Amino acid sequence: MITLIDKSKGFYKANLHCHTTNSDGRLSPEKIKEEYMRRGYSAVAFSDHEHLIDNSHLTDENFVAITACEIAIKELPEGSTLTHPLMRATHLCLYAKDPHNTLTPCYSSKYDHFINYHVEGKIRYDGEYERVYSKEGISDITRRAHEAGFLVCYNHPGWSLESAEQYLGYEGIDFVEILNTGSLIKGLQDDEAAFAELLLAGKRVFCTASDDNHNRHPLDSPYSDSFGSFVMINSDTLSYRGIISALERGDFYASQGPELYSITLDGAIVNVECSPCRAISLVTRGRRSESKRAAKGETLSCATFKLRENEDGFRIKIEDGEGSRAYSQFYCLKDLSE
Repeated sequence: MITLIDKSKGFYKANLHCHTTNSDGRLSPEKIKEEYMRRGYSAVAFSDHEHLIDNSHLTDENFVAITACEIAIKELPEGSTLTHPLMRATHLCLYAKDPHNTLTPCYSSKYDHFINYHVEGKIRYDGEYERVYSKEGISDITRRAHEAGFLVCYNHPGWSLESAEQYLGYEGIDFVEILNTGSLIKGLQDDEAAFAELLLAGKRVFCTASDDNHNRHPLDSPYSDSFGSFVMINSDTLSYRGIISALERGDFYASQGPELYSITLDGAIVNVECSPCRAISLVTRGRRSESKRAAKGETLSCATFKLRENEDGFRIKIEDGEGSRAYSQFYCLKDLSE
């Protein structure tokens, strides 16, 4: 039997996309840590725009501050997405494998208008880089980011107005945001379709869920962009290296609230245990999916599925009574047998 989500290990709640007063967010890194820990989070990636700041002073035995940044590549480098609402743009979160790695890859001063004055003296970069909005240009950025010691997440494809024609050509993407709270509270759809397209094209990519919080509304407001989407990291230890290693392996799931406790594969049999929900679905890379659904007024907390001989892998999706969803990674049978 192969264990894919291991209930004997720890589960650590994390927000992998966050903006603070170091760029265009309204809360300080210290306040972000306080408020997220109060709600059960164990890690936050401080992914302020266009620059890396070492927040490792916030890391302790109960919390990991992930060194990260979000960079943009736009059709019009000096144009605003507010004044050019149809302009396409690629946003990437870069996660440093070393918490003290603050040399910003592919830095461009054309994009530095989000950087606040009080951190300008802390920004480190190695010359100017000309970001080109094209498949080749974005693939070059991901390559350079990997060489510099970073993992790369492709953020909110729907908000970015990008179609499969664009993002299927991006090489080196490690993760794609399937849920983004900032986009969802504005009425945009989740990006499960983009994740499915990438998988269908044979990409090895993991799905994440993040807040992308800027905190322009009170934390208890229905318009708050905090505490809505997260990843649950399945790891033996809460440490920087442990978190990064789990992300690299895909040992986590993406959620708006429902919890996946266990996924195992015993031959062709998939077993799922989860928090009470109304539907548990197995989704393949192809067109087949299968759903176990609770009767009205009841809930499910486990399900069993059988894979067919011609299926090369699967992922699990669960949905609770309020319509909130959780998504596992796609488990490729070939990778599991190696």
